[in-house]
Amino acid sequence: MEFWNSGILEFWNDIDGSTFFNQIFTTPIAIGTIELFALNIDNSRPMIIMEFDIEELPDAPPTKWKKTHFNTCRIGLNCGDIKNALIKNIPTTEKLNITITKKENIFTIQASNKNSMIEFTTKSPLLCGPSVYLNDKDSDAIQE
Repeated sequence: MEFWNSGILEFWNDIDGSTFFNQIFTTPIAIGTIELFALNIDNSRPMIIMEFDIEELPDAPPTKWKKTHFNTCRIGLNCGDIKNALIKNIPTTEKLNITITKKENIFTIQASNKNSMIEFTTKSPLLCGPSVYLNDKDSDAIQE
């Protein structure tokens, strides 16, 4: 991410830690709507880890994944040295619109909808995952 100094980050593919992500997604995947799975806060480090599902599915999944049925892709952000955290009406089952902006060496992560919000700053967002699973709304989802 060193090639740009400020502005809105447009693609998940551009975040540090996206090597595996870029192997299974052969085109840029826009940062946009997410479905929040987990939000973990470590007050002693300080760190926030967000896990969420994105709408897109890998177009070049590994062989192991091709043998299973999946319809959902989960990724996450591991953000160290967080500051200015604001959280409103979480947990939520509604989808969130996420934006990541960079000004100088500080990233602002904001995920929100009309009722809920997660916002914080970090110096080091790191993309986690991806993993895939079969999301069956009528029963428990099984992680692959």
